[in-house]
Amino acid sequence: EVFGLLAAVVILLISFGSLVAAGLPIVTALFGIAIGLGGVQLWSAAVDTPDFTVQVASMVGLGVGIDYALFIVTRYRENLHAGLDPEEATVRAVDTSGRAVVFAGITVMVSLLGLFVVGLAFVRGLAVAGAIAVLVMMIASITLLPSLLGFAGRSIENTSRAAALGLGRHGLAGGG
Repeated sequence: EVFGLLAAVVILLISFGSLVAAGLPIVTALFGIAIGLGGVQLWSAAVDTPDFTVQVASMVGLGVGIDYALFIVTRYRENLHAGLDPEEATVRAVDTSGRAVVFAGITVMVSLLGLFVVGLAFVRGLAVAGAIAVLVMMIASITLLPSLLGFAGRSIENTSRAAALGLGRHGLAGGG
């Protein structure tokens, strides 16, 4: 999971060129994973699940969480570039990309729950755990992320060279 997260940070930094813009999907995904894994733990206490359920749910959650947040952050930035104020940019981003996030999330959950057809108890447990992770990420993307965008405002476009170098030196290299 750590390598997946580090790869996501690097890719987002390169894609966005802004620490704030790259950080918002990561923060949203980490928050969603923390909440989602709580739900997965509750589920796995009641139903037969494989030992690797938490890792699979975590990676699925991380992937969709970053992806869903990426949709909304990208649309938000486009709206800012079009001259909208941050509040209106957030509303439009959630109205447009948020709909796509909800549709995609429901589609992924239905697909995962399709594993019930396999008929194996542990696969059903894994399917529900994955669906829980996706549901929490979908909700975090359309509720938590817009709040974070409100805090970020126009600073989502800014980055400092010192901050980027510091992240590279301390955050990604593991130095102190």
